[in-house]
This record gives sequence, C-alpha cells and structure tokens, in this order.
Amino acid sequence: MHSILEILDKCTAYLSAKGVPDPKLDAQIMLAHSLGCKRLELFLRFDEPMTEQNLAPFRELVRRRAKREPLQHIIGSVDFFGVKIKCDSRALIPRPETEELCEIVAEELFPDHSAPLKILDLGSGTGAISLALAKTYPNSFVRAFDISEQALALAIENSELNGLSERVSFEKSDWYSKLNGENSGGDFDMIISNPPYLSESELLNSEPEVKNYDPKNALVADDNGLAALKVVLKGAPDYLKENGILACECGCAQAQLLSDFAKSCGFSETSCRNDLSKRQRFLLARFAK
Repeated sequence: MHSILEILDKCTAYLSAKGVPDPKLDAQIMLAHSLGCKRLELFLRFDEPMTEQNLAPFRELVRRRAKREPLQHIIGSVDFFGVKIKCDSRALIPRPETEELCEIVAEELFPDHSAPLKILDLGSGTGAISLALAKTYPNSFVRAFDISEQALALAIENSELNGLSERVSFEKSDWYSKLNGENSGGDFDMIISNPPYLSESELLNSEPEVKNYDPKNALVADDNGLAALKVVLKGAPDYLKENGILACECGCAQAQLLSDFAKSCGFSETSCRNDLSKRQRFLLARFAK
C-alpha cells in the first residue's frame, strides 16, 4: 500500500510525461479534492497509506487530466475574485488575468465599494466578472450579456450559487443589440468586457486545454482577433455616463492599436495596462461628452 507522498510523486511523473504544465500542483489539487480535504492538509498526511477505495476516484481524475482536460472542469469550479464559479464546457474558464482586470477596477477605477454603480458586462461567459463585481460593490446592479444560451444557463447557475441573482441580470444579446430601442443611453458607469480576441492561428497554437475544451466562439474573433473588441469600443459611448469607464481585456499585441481606435470612437483618454507577466493585457478608456 502506497503512502500519499508516494502516490503524489507517481502522479506528478505521469502527468509530466503527458505534457501537463504544472503536474505537481495539479496532482496535489486533485488528490485533495478526491479526499475531501484542503491541499495544504496533504503535507501533514504524507505518510498516510492510500487505500484502494480512496485511489479509485483519484485515478479517474488523473486519467482525465492526462488527456489535458482542464483542471477546472475536473474539479468543477474555480475561485475567482471572491466568488466561486462553476466551470464546464459551456463557457470559457475564468483566467487569472481576468481577475487582474477586476482588481484594477476595484482598487483604482472605483475604489469606493459602497458606490451604487450600474455596470454592463459584455460577453459574460460563466458570469465570473459580473458576479465578482456585484459582490465587491453591494449597492451595484449588473446587466450581463452573452450570445450563447449555454453560457447564460451556466452564468445563472453561478449567480444562484453565490446568492447574487437579485442584482445581476443575465440576458441573451449580440453585444449591444439588447439595448437597441431601450431608453438606456448614457446609463452605465462602466462597461467591462473580456471578449474573444485570438486569431485562428493563435488558437491552433494554444494549449490543448484551450483549443480542445473552451468554446471557440469565446476565443476567436475575425480581423486577426480584433473584430469583437472594435464592436465593444465603437458602441460604448452610446451607453456610458459622462466620465464613464470602459475596461477590456485584450491580446498582448492589441492594446496600443485599440487605444488609438478608442480615441477615434470618442473616448477622451485611454490607458494600456500590463498583466502580472508584464504583457499589455488591458485597455481602459474614459468617455467625456
């Protein structure tokens, strides 16, 4: 009978041979999940023997990860900026970079967390951004749009999971189309979006966890990845309040080009921000009439 440490070492070597990017951490997370404990608790149990009863469900998790199924799908959820987000193939897995965008909003753009903000989230996917901001700003109301009915169904499940259904409205819309005909001009303090921004070639060169499991329509856009971002930028001035903010995640080589495009759309000032890996990842733009 092998100990927990021996099982972790064997699993790490196996996942490494399959090309899994962080095999040691993934092995620890999956074993903790299988045993129903916290990952750090494993370090206090290294000498504990693993029974066949405990090994069977863990082997199934390892088998799935070896096929490069995303860890978030296997575990079933991810913690994202203070909320728990259920993850599956219906929507893009929330990324750490997107958490960084929420951090910029919460710490720099709107540091008063009691503010009664009205927020529009375009391409809401799992609902991670909408729900994280709704929790951060308890007096806010968020409208969240997505074209995918599957993604919207998942987002609604996440809103119920986090008890935020009353302040976050998930609606089917092709970007701003839901607002056409509504008396909502100049209504939002902020528009935020993590739209598809990869080109077809970038998708082909991405990791199996991305190209084989994330929905393609949440990843790839025409015009070398810029088409959706340009739609978001072009439409935003019609719906932002005076001095309202547009905050977008974008590709590493897109921020400066989009900054120039934003100015042509009527934004008074723009800023390109790096993510923690020092790559230009975010575009911030302020609208002044």
